[in-house]
Amino acid sequence: MARRSYWDRALHDAIKSVRIQPSFAGHIANGISLCGKRQVRAATTAFDLAFQTIALFNVGEHEEAMLRVGELAASPNVDALACHVVEAYLRIQLGKIALNNDRHNEAVDHFTVAVNASAFFHKSAIHSTYEEFVILFGWDLKSLWQSANQQQCRALFLAGRIRAAVESYQFTMDKSDDDTKAHLRAWFAAALRLDLR
Repeated sequence: MARRSYWDRALHDAIKSVRIQPSFAGHIANGISLCGKRQVRAATTAFDLAFQTIALFNVGEHEEAMLRVGELAASPNVDALACHVVEAYLRIQLGKIALNNDRHNEAVDHFTVAVNASAFFHKSAIHSTYEEFVILFGWDLKSLWQSANQQQCRALFLAGRIRAAVESYQFTMDKSDDDTKAHLRAWFAAALRLDLR
């Protein structure tokens, strides 16, 4: 539709596509249609999540990238679940950076935001819904919820907040299936052995 300049119909199709199956291609089609209709601000918002936010983060503009995710999440006609996925992923990366620099309480804060954001998609198959993030950026979305919770627990432990770490561990185990629990037990045991050295 966009190739023939039927912008209203193309926009309708793009919005419908994103509602049925949110995807990178759907957001791009939405952005192109909005450009065709000369709705530049709305088009910029549609493109923003896919490119600028992640590009900013990748060049070290972490604070600006996170502000943009927040702005996008508050915008109308934006896939809120995609915003939560991006926020959770980027917060995990920030938490890892903080952990590597022995800023344990800062890491706890980042991982806590990631855990809260991942609550929106805990049982969803986000790795297939947002396959474009996997393909374009190499993100592991299958274990995003699990990673957020594991890292939060570890950061709490390293920050000396043992009670909160135990509560985080129990919460994660309560929400996990048997296979995931076995994996988590092994991961936590190995992580604690390394952290106690």
